[in-house]
Amino acid sequence: MFSPLVLLSFWLISLARAQSSPPTNLPPVDPGAFTAEASILINATVEKVWGVLTDFPSYAEWNPFVRSQVVTSEFLVPTSSQEPVEGHRLIIWSQIPPLTPPVNANSFANPLNTRITIENITHVQPDLGRVAWKLFGSPDAILSAERWSAVSAFQDEDGIEWAFYESREVFSGGLAALVGTLQGEGLQQGFDAQAQAMKVRAEGL
Repeated sequence: MFSPLVLLSFWLISLARAQSSPPTNLPPVDPGAFTAEASILINATVEKVWGVLTDFPSYAEWNPFVRSQVVTSEFLVPTSSQEPVEGHRLIIWSQIPPLTPPVNANSFANPLNTRITIENITHVQPDLGRVAWKLFGSPDAILSAERWSAVSAFQDEDGIEWAFYESREVFSGGLAALVGTLQGEGLQQGFDAQAQAMKVRAEGL
């Protein structure tokens, strides 16, 4: 049996760890067949990281996973501002698995690993630091995939201010397990690579 002093020490250590871990800023969602997710602390302001996250035309300059994101109208006509707007579409060119970083706009994509998807922008919440898009054109019963990304402020136990970036995509529906088997590992690698590259990008600006 542990003594009360030892149990108190364990509790204090657990409490300190909990306080030093950033709380999630992602909304709760129902579980799916599989989930790809990543998070990272970035030594930059929330505003700067949000700017990197939503500056889709610049993705090719730094992102080894998502090489291009183009905002379009509901008729798939690219918009002039390229800012995310709820109800607009998003055409995404990604590499699964991702390219080897660092990358730039001249990095060659592997055509065998290129995936093109059309998404519907479901949420744009700059006041909360959150944005989300969902696979377009597929009935949820067959394949549903919605990606949330969030940026929030976090102060660690030393009083240092960080931006906490996190992203999560939940896959569900009849084909989700198959997608997870075929691409789950590559998707997770992509999420990790994008988080690391976003840190480098934001801290370097």
